[in-house]
Order: sequence, then structure tokens, then C-alpha cells
Amino acid sequence: MNGFLTFALRFAIGAAAIASAAHAQQGSRSLKEDVVGSWRLQSIINLRADGTKYELFGPNATGMLIFDKSGTYSFQIMRALRALFATANRLEGTPEENRATVQGVLSHFGTYAVDEASHSFTLHIEGSSYPNWEKTEQKRTFTILADRLSWTDPAAGPRPGDLQSDLIWKRAQ
Repeated sequence: MNGFLTFALRFAIGAAAIASAAHAQQGSRSLKEDVVGSWRLQSIINLRADGTKYELFGPNATGMLIFDKSGTYSFQIMRALRALFATANRLEGTPEENRATVQGVLSHFGTYAVDEASHSFTLHIEGSSYPNWEKTEQKRTFTILADRLSWTDPAAGPRPGDLQSDLIWKRAQ
């Protein structure tokens, strides 16, 4: 096994152990109870196959994730400092303005289910700013440590050669 894979395996095992210990310290609270609430995006970093990292939504991306106790969620991420449209009517943007907006925003909503055993949740996407995701499901293994929620999206990113996206959220106060 090469060095990177060995490191990745050890990191994953260590993260799972820390997550289990942190969850055990919280007593009888379920993972779903831990997830419920509002979360602010702290970072989103994409990893390419060559090992380089980049910020898909640029520096200082902003976002909010909300899980409610009834099982619905809302997810938004957007590029900071997006250029304003020249017109005051959002329906009259130029092709360049519309393209920058679409590429600088990802939003979806729907329902979710938490799997306690695998420390994961599955998003059942009802609507999305990226229509190809509508009526699909996405599973994420996650970790909650104190007021931080994190997960790695192992699906190939939006650019050729992307391996994953790493997201970190902080519980909103």
C-alpha cells in the first residue's frame, strides 16, 4: 500500500474513533439529535488526483445548512464577492452574469435520514440549483466534534480529476 493510502486509512480510522468517543461522551443523544440545527460553512476544499487542493467557491465562500427535527434539510453554498448584475432585474442578466451566478452557487433541499451505525446521513434531494441532482440520493459519512460538522464528499468533483470535496460547518449561534 502506498504512503498516501496508508495515511488516508489511518486518518479515517482515527477520525471514526474520535467521533465514536465524542458521541459516547454525549450520553444518550442520537446522531440525528446532534445534527439537528443550523450550520454555517467554514470551508470547502476540493482535492485533485495529483494531490493539489483548491477552493471551488473561492476564498471566503459562504453557506448555510439546516437540518430540522422532522427530517427536512436545506443546503446553500455560494462564492463570496460575486459581481452584481448591471441591471436591477435578476431576469435580465447578461449571459456572463448568469454563468458566473450559476457557477458560484450550489443549493438544494429535501429530506434526510441518519444512519446511527454508519455515522452517515442520506440526503433525498427534491430540488436543486443543479437540476441533475433532483430526485437523487446522496450519502455522507460525517463527524461532529463539539460545534463542528464535517464530511468528505467522495464523488468526483465538478472538474475532471477531482477526487473529493471536504466540507466543514460550524453550528450557528
